[in-house]
Formats: sequence, structure tokens, C-alpha cells
Amino acid sequence: MTASRQQKWYWVCQAIGWTCYLFIGLLMSFLFFKKQAGMYAVQFVGTAIFFGTTHLQRHLNCKHRWLELPLGKMVLLVLAYNAVASLTCQLLVCLFMLSIGMFSLKEFSFGYLVMYSANGLVILSFWSTIYFAFQAIQRWKEKEVEAWKLQLSLKEAELQAIRSQLNPHFLFNSLNNIRSLVLVDQTKAREMITRLSAMMRYVIGYNRNNLVSVAEELDFLDHYVALEKIHFEDKLDFSSQVEASVKNAAIPPLGIQLLVENAIKHGIGTQAKGGRIQLSLNRQNGHLRVQVENTGILDASSASKGIGLQRLLERVAHSLDQPGNFALTQTSDNSVTATLTLPWKDYENLHR
Repeated sequence: MTASRQQKWYWVCQAIGWTCYLFIGLLMSFLFFKKQAGMYAVQFVGTAIFFGTTHLQRHLNCKHRWLELPLGKMVLLVLAYNAVASLTCQLLVCLFMLSIGMFSLKEFSFGYLVMYSANGLVILSFWSTIYFAFQAIQRWKEKEVEAWKLQLSLKEAELQAIRSQLNPHFLFNSLNNIRSLVLVDQTKAREMITRLSAMMRYVIGYNRNNLVSVAEELDFLDHYVALEKIHFEDKLDFSSQVEASVKNAAIPPLGIQLLVENAIKHGIGTQAKGGRIQLSLNRQNGHLRVQVENTGILDASSASKGIGLQRLLERVAHSLDQPGNFALTQTSDNSVTATLTLPWKDYENLHR
């Protein structure tokens, strides 16, 4: 509900509620105080004062954010306000009744003041209960809407991040390589076009839970490496060791591909003679360990996490509900190893 609509309904409810209260007061005066015509005026004055005190309470709540206080503290604050407001209302009504001569100062009864103040406290507390309950429900609904909006924007951002991870240079190189391949080996060119099409379908239609199985990711990686081998020819030697048990593990889309892409870009791509890439996946201490070892020298400037890896770790934390870990080390004189450790989750169990 918009702020203007809330404002409108507030005034409508105030008008209806206090009009009903005034009507009841006038009816009671007619039934029990027929000989005191001034009681009708007292009902109007009392209703107007109650109306003003409730509106002041709303103003104080909006200004000082009473709803954000701890529940116990808020309840005590509202009760204290209502007690003071009710006593003030009855004192003002008494002054009005004195001014129009309905009773003299000697006839003033402190007991009646306390009794009517207690009655006013009940009425104001009833109003406060309805008002704050409505406000609490509205806040809860707004938070629910905000949570859904945040989740939607996060999913959209993740989708954009996943789609943007497929390097545009790779696409251009693949298309140029396929174009050249058409003149040499049309059968292989058709195969590469099919692989590129499968890759694009995977990226565009990724799992809505932001998770895929390792088996699906490896199929995508197979297409990716096949296309890269056209570009690097014999300079790229790729092999993998994958435990059968890890193929059902859940992983964010393009998680493995990103590590292999970095190995090609920062490792094989910098070597005149090319090199090898060894991928290994296994389950270790309740985690999925993805390890990519490639030929190359670790550059100190590239040892820190890039934007792609940062986004990948953010997706891991969001999709798997636990943080992941990434490490990049120089394991030998001419070998660099990237290790991504993810919390283990069975992909099939997520969809039951």
C-alpha cells in the first residue's frame, strides 16, 4: 500500500471510528442524562480531545519510530502515553464542565476522575492496539516485498554475471576458427558449430536455482576445450581426473570453466610452446575440491582474486548457503595450481 493510500485510509478510519464513539456517547447521554443538556456538548469535546491525542500518538510514532523499538519497551511507552493522554483528556473535560456550570469545584470527585481516566485508558489502548497491529502488518508486508525484490535483483545480477563470464573474445575467436575450418574440414566445422550452440544454450538457459550438476558442467567444459583446441592446436594438452561420485555434486554454472579459462589465458596463452592443463575433481572432508594445474609462472599481480572469481565465490555463498575458498599457488618451477573448495551438496537432493 502506497503512503498516500495509507494516509487516506487512516483519515477514513479515524472519521468512522470516532464518529461511532461520539454516537455511542450521545446515545448514553440521551438515555441517562436527559435533564443535563450540557452532556451532549461534553461528548463532542471529549471525542475531539481523544481524536487529537490519537493523532498526536501517530505523529510521535512516525517521528520517533516507536515500531522499531523492542516490543516490551514499545508497549510500556504506548501505555504510558495513553495513561497521560487519558488523564489530560478527563481534566480538560472537567474544566469544560466547570466552565459551563455543570458542577461546582466543591462537587469535584477525584474518584470519578480516576474512574473516567481508566475508562479512557482502555479506549486509547484499544485504538493503539488496532493502529500498531496494522502498522506492524504493513511493515511485514513491505519487508516481504523488499525481500522478494532483492532476491529477484540478485538472481538477475547472477544471470548477468554468468552470461558475461563467457569471454566475448572466445566467441569471436571460435567463430573465426570455425569459418577457417569450413574450408578445410566441413564435418569438423559442423561439429564445432554444434558445440558452440550447445554452449550458448547452456549459458542462456541455466538452472533457475543457480546450480547445476558437475556432470552438466563437465559436458559444457568439454565443448569449451574442444573449441579452444582449434585455436591453440597442439599447444593445448588438456586432461582430467574426475571421481565418479562427484558428478552429482551441485556447483554454480561456469564455475569449473572459469578456472580452466584462467589457466588458458594466464598460463598456456603466455607460453610460446603452449603447455598442459590437468583438471581433477574429488570429494574431500565433506567438500567438493576442484583443482586446475597448468603450465606457467605465477604472476604476483594475478595472485589476487579477479572480478570473475569474486563473483563466483559470491554465487557459491548465496547458492550453497556456505562460503567457498579459492587458492592460487606455484606448485613447481613451471606449474601453477588453482584450487576451488566448495561446500558439498547433492544436486539431485535439491530437486526432490
